[in-house]
Amino acid sequence: MKNPVAAKNLRARDTDRTDVCALLDAALADGQLSAAEHENRTATAMRAETFGALDRLVDDLQVPADLAATPVARGIPRAPRRWWIPVGAVAGAALLGALAGLIGRTAGDVVAGESVPDLTTGTGFAYFLAAYQAEFGSMVADDATVYPDSVRVSRDSGQPGKADRWGYRGGKFETWGPQDRRPPGTPSFDLAEVDVERFARIVAGAPETVRIPDGRVTLVTIRFSSGQKDPWPEIGIHVKNEAEQTGHFTIALDGEPLAVHPAR
Repeated sequence: MKNPVAAKNLRARDTDRTDVCALLDAALADGQLSAAEHENRTATAMRAETFGALDRLVDDLQVPADLAATPVARGIPRAPRRWWIPVGAVAGAALLGALAGLIGRTAGDVVAGESVPDLTTGTGFAYFLAAYQAEFGSMVADDATVYPDSVRVSRDSGQPGKADRWGYRGGKFETWGPQDRRPPGTPSFDLAEVDVERFARIVAGAPETVRIPDGRVTLVTIRFSSGQKDPWPEIGIHVKNEAEQTGHFTIALDGEPLAVHPAR
């Protein structure tokens, strides 16, 4: 029997749900699941509450050797590997130290004209957040679209019914286009709630997550979910390679996985 009864009744963690998504991705890649089966099982895995519910989604699958040590595959609670972090993707302490330094900057620390890193990377995004805080004195925004070399942001103008649109390029902020209409009750999110360390790891492994190992992150969006009664802010990470293959996935601000749309 794969799992003891007691283990089946254990409450699942986010890390356990994402392990199952990794198993399902592998099963799709090697032909065990159809695209429709993969989509349905992945959606169910994201909502599963117990190990037993997760186990039923993978019980009929052959488990790849590199995923055999995950909690669901072994039926025991232990710290699993994250599905979006390929081995060696992030240089650990060195990167996290750089992120901490960037996020801790003040207005006087952001030097005009210094070389700006790729803004879709962990280091680049932290650089942008430091500049945003320095420019506006807060981290609140309505939506943001991040490209490797620029960012576009909408935020409350302070005038009733109006939103300002800002562009960030080359270390500088400039308005881009006229003000937008901002209906009453338009929600805002706080960029300070983004778990930047986790974001850095996620974007580092993004090509592998969407099965485009030769791809790169070309776009990151931060906006409220659409079509929901109670929308929540989510981060969309988009990957493309030179052959125009694309894939994307969404995560919450704290890094919790929400949905994966790999390359077909």
